[in-house]
Amino acid sequence: MARQTPPLEAIEAFLAVAEQGGVRAAADVLALSPSATSRRIASLEAFLGTPLFDRTDQGLKLTSGGRRYYEQVEPAVRAIGRASVRVDTATTRITIATSHSVATNWLMPRAASILRDTGLYLDILPTRDPNVLRSGEAQFALWGAMEADDFFGEPIVNVQARPVTAPRLFDGRPAPQRQDLIGLPLLAPREPKGIWQRWLAQAGLSAEPGQVLEHATLALTYEAAAAGMGAALAIPMLCERQLEDGRLVACGPALSVGERYVLYRMRRRLNATPAETRWIHWLRREAALSVKKFEDIT
Repeated sequence: MARQTPPLEAIEAFLAVAEQGGVRAAADVLALSPSATSRRIASLEAFLGTPLFDRTDQGLKLTSGGRRYYEQVEPAVRAIGRASVRVDTATTRITIATSHSVATNWLMPRAASILRDTGLYLDILPTRDPNVLRSGEAQFALWGAMEADDFFGEPIVNVQARPVTAPRLFDGRPAPQRQDLIGLPLLAPREPKGIWQRWLAQAGLSAEPGQVLEHATLALTYEAAAAGMGAALAIPMLCERQLEDGRLVACGPALSVGERYVLYRMRRRLNATPAETRWIHWLRREAALSVKKFEDIT
């Protein structure tokens, strides 16, 4: 009897390419070579008898048929993953150190879905102290780029930033356009330094003396912007809730500011356990989805 369903590994490769936007990034997620990933996509397209991606200068884009197929199979594959995890009823704890902003704005809101989808209980340490990795208190850390010879770092997100304000400023004016940013208070966290100056340089603009007003944390920066006090720079993963509920709106393009998020672990612990591998794959996938959502903001 003819086979009715394609191999699951081919479907997993299709989902990874669709979510990562390219073969090379998907291959990293799947721990395969790009050529092996491409072969799996080709085998799936042959099985279905239709192309799933359009090849463009910007990368791979889903065809209309590919989009429909993704919407149908993605929930099913996630359900298979959840069922497979639940065969082992023991819950495994993963401890990750990260900034307070990443913990509260991105990781903790996803803690329940991490447990549901992977069977992992996420314990979050809101700290930037590298010694929590060295001591074994945390297995992983998600921080900005840093130098440490005893750490292995895997880039997760290359950060782009876009200016955002409240729909109306404190004086009643509507959200500005890019060219109107100069003259507004520019709100920024104390770390990382110079983020507005880097964005403005990319945009061909410059800040006036005293125009950048610093706040203790990124969360306070976004709250000040949502109150109409000026413009802040939104970055992927950390400003999702404010953008989704309309408290902040975009008023300029997403531009590189030279920052990135990196997943760190000790070099002596490079051989990940199955549970740690599930966590790494979850993080890559969800971070890529957050970046895509950020890029699609108009």
